[in-house]
Amino acid sequence: MPNLPISQLPELTAITSTAEFAVAQAGVTYRVKAGYASSGNLFISAYQSTTQSGFTTTAAYSVSASTVAYSNGISLVDNCKFQVASGGTYNLQFSLQLNKLQGGSAQNIDIWLAKNGTNVDWSNTNITLANNNQLQVAAWNFVEELNANDYLELKINVTDTNVVIYAEPARSSPTRPAIPSAIITLTQI
Repeated sequence: MPNLPISQLPELTAITSTAEFAVAQAGVTYRVKAGYASSGNLFISAYQSTTQSGFTTTAAYSVSASTVAYSNGISLVDNCKFQVASGGTYNLQFSLQLNKLQGGSAQNIDIWLAKNGTNVDWSNTNITLANNNQLQVAAWNFVEELNANDYLELKINVTDTNVVIYAEPARSSPTRPAIPSAIITLTQI
């Protein structure tokens, strides 16, 4: 390969998780995989300020988080798809406030991860809402390998149309912030 000035090298606009770089340190040149190189912390933090409802029992739904609080290198597409600009290992964390508005029997909600529109194997968890208006919080995380332009979505299915992802307004005496129905963060690790 000829010695070229940086300005004449081809431009790389996205890095996949299999990319490798040559790095010189103390007179030795090393081959470094992309997962060990950092271009800064890629992250997004998003939330949904309204209750998410209208779910039927026969369909899967994407959890919405339409307001982006902070973001660097990760985009929110269609209010539910978290798309990365560069490949690497990512940690998706979420918090959903769940509620069953009415109905006498216990009902369930399944929560799982989808990658590029395909369900991720063994990612589902089933939560039972036993009583009406007894709020529960579902919160955990997933770690996934992603390539540039891959995206993750949090998916749900309910066993009753009265199961919702519940938001609450700010309160007073004492003053407390509003509670979003969903908080979703995705960070490169």
